[in-house]
Amino acid sequence: MFDWNDLRYFLELQRSGRLLTAAQRLKTTHATVARHIEAIEKSLGTALFVQHAQGYELTPAGEALLKHAEAMENVALLAEDELTHSAAPLGKIRLGVAEGLGVMFLAGRMGGLFERYPGLEVELVAVPRFVSILNREAEISIHLERPSVDQLVTRKLTDYRLALYASRAYLDRHPPIEKREDLAAHAWIDYVDDLLFSQELKFLSSFCRNPRVVFHSTSVIAQHQAARSGLGIAVLPCFMAAGDPALVPLLPGEGIARSYWISSRRELHKSVRLRVLWDYVVELCAREQGLLLGEPH
Repeated sequence: MFDWNDLRYFLELQRSGRLLTAAQRLKTTHATVARHIEAIEKSLGTALFVQHAQGYELTPAGEALLKHAEAMENVALLAEDELTHSAAPLGKIRLGVAEGLGVMFLAGRMGGLFERYPGLEVELVAVPRFVSILNREAEISIHLERPSVDQLVTRKLTDYRLALYASRAYLDRHPPIEKREDLAAHAWIDYVDDLLFSQELKFLSSFCRNPRVVFHSTSVIAQHQAARSGLGIAVLPCFMAAGDPALVPLLPGEGIARSYWISSRRELHKSVRLRVLWDYVVELCAREQGLLLGEPH
């Protein structure tokens, strides 16, 4: 029988796909990771990985071991929470979230969580892409679309609103905008079409049939900065732009409603530290509904 401790190395190599990355995450050397993988393979008498130019992929035997290794890891995490964190949740929890919400909304509003649970450590993965829970990139993930995966517990986190914004300097140099038809004469800021990670971000055509886009970015933060600098009109979440003195809202009656969804793995949803962060984010969004929906102060 192999050493159960070896499964940590097996799981990390499966998730990262590379020995060096797995070693960095485990704070060890790539030779140590390889040695633990070889030990499991020798004990089981079969190869668990195949190495390609792109990295390591599981063999059928590796796939069979994966579900059992993940189940054991989940049991260990739940036991750790129950035995050590029930009174005062401690330890690390990772939240994956779309860049705009993570950077411009959540990051500046986490203080209340740490006041309640000073032993908690949160890793906020705020990136312009989908963060996968199933691949263990995060324990909680906030999506632009509702995931349709049985292994996940999912609920709507909040609705939010996007509207049109431009800088005063831009508006002073261009024709006035009094109605939707006026938008066709203006420069626009948008996402990079072929790099969209969600169709929920494809909303420019809702405002202008043939927009003249002068600046594209995969990052809504970059779009926000481009609008502030006067490059053109941007469609931005109200929670990012409504309070920005450098931006002017355009056509107040025109806007788009979207939703965020929050998910975790079903078997981890009873974890104390996971629920502490989950409940805090849900409560925070409920408390800040006015800001998220772009309602006037």
